[in-house]
Amino acid sequence: MWWIADFPGKTVLVPPRYGVKIGPTQYGREMAEPIPVAVVGAGYFGRLHAGQYAANPAARLVAIVDIDEARARAVAHEFGAEPVGDYRSVIGRVAAASVAVPTPQHFEVAHDLINGGIHVLVEKPITDSVKSAKILAALAERRGRVLQVGHIERFSGTYRMLAKEVASPLYIESYRVSPWKPRASEVDVVLDLMIHDLDIIQGLVGLPVTSVHAVGTHVINPTADLANARMLFGSACVASVTASRISYKSERRIRVFQPNRYIIGDFANHRVDSYTVRGDPKTDGIAAIRFESLEVPKEDSLANEITEFLDCVVSGRKPRVGGWEACEALRVAKMVTDSMDENRLSAEGARAAQMIGEGGGRICSHVA
Repeated sequence: MWWIADFPGKTVLVPPRYGVKIGPTQYGREMAEPIPVAVVGAGYFGRLHAGQYAANPAARLVAIVDIDEARARAVAHEFGAEPVGDYRSVIGRVAAASVAVPTPQHFEVAHDLINGGIHVLVEKPITDSVKSAKILAALAERRGRVLQVGHIERFSGTYRMLAKEVASPLYIESYRVSPWKPRASEVDVVLDLMIHDLDIIQGLVGLPVTSVHAVGTHVINPTADLANARMLFGSACVASVTASRISYKSERRIRVFQPNRYIIGDFANHRVDSYTVRGDPKTDGIAAIRFESLEVPKEDSLANEITEFLDCVVSGRKPRVGGWEACEALRVAKMVTDSMDENRLSAEGARAAQMIGEGGGRICSHVA
């Protein structure tokens, strides 16, 4: 079994046969033998995580955990792991784990695993409250464990190319819509879909969100199915963000406007297009504007995410989306949902007042 050695400010994983190598990683560094891992949650995303670990030579998939024994057995059988019913039983048996349970359970499961000395990759959002997210981030820091959060778009080639092109953004539009699927109804569309773009936009702007005005409503699920938010980053940038999980099509696109440039990142079609002012449109006309279209090589973003997680476990370096970055994305998401609730109550009050006013008018007219 692996040993976890704790030193001041540093955690070292010691493999059972120290010095045995399995070859270089994508970062050009040799790595000790495979890291024993578990996946907690054998649903849609848990199965995807299990498949990635099973295919990654840097990992050894030990266990699939789910309270549904049949589901745990099915995924474990598919990827050659042991089915387990209680996530606490993997403590001491694995060095790292993915947590892909329903969002309300993220905090409890991740907290227990980190406390038990396990490095954790938790699906987004980090938890269902900013308070619990901060507790989790602080615990991982204190225990010297990697806490990575699955904001998967940060690991796409489209995001990397877009980030290289964006500088001093002034206005951003994002549009993320998809057809309805019978999953994730326990969280609203903000935590289900929009949080991806909140994280992407924060990464592009590099400044904290200072205010939000948002509207949204539920249509099929008991929680909101569509939402729009207008976010201010002080006086530096404005962003308009739209998300829907009841659309007739799928679209994931971000438009960025900055001095002399307009850039479009198409995450669904793996393209980054741009329009750049190179001359004087008054004298040169359309020739002053250069159009460029770059096709992004297709990559497996989840594979990239898990490869980075495993590398962080071995190297001790910080993940690009750690606990504190995820806390900020959740803080903004909560600003969006709070604004949605406030505006919904305000709209309901206005409609009620209008109905009362109209009713009073009819009564007065009848009496006259």
